[in-house]
Formats: sequence, C-alpha cells, structure tokens
Amino acid sequence: MERGIDRTSATHAGQPYATVREALVLALEEEGARPMVPQVVDELARQISEGTNR
Repeated sequence: MERGIDRTSATHAGQPYATVREALVLALEEEGARPMVPQVVDELARQISEGTNR
C-alpha cells in the first residue's frame, strides 16, 4: 500500500483531487490493497492533491 501512495504522490502531487483519487485507487489496486476504506482513500487523495501528505 505504501508504494502505491508514494508513487501517486510523486506523480500527481498538486493535481486536481479527482485525478489524484483515480490514480491512487488504481495504484492501490495494483499493490493488492483491498478492501479500501473510501474515507481513507479520499483523505489521502486530498492530501496528495494539496501537496500536504507526510
């Protein structure tokens, strides 16, 4: 899961929330992170979009 978040952050930081969320879901699915809690994905996508994660 961590790799998917890091990869999305590196490639999508500062981009629109919807774009980040879609990329994050795909990255997490590729990492086998299931089930995903929608609220957690939303918050991570918001942080990446705003450039405030970690």
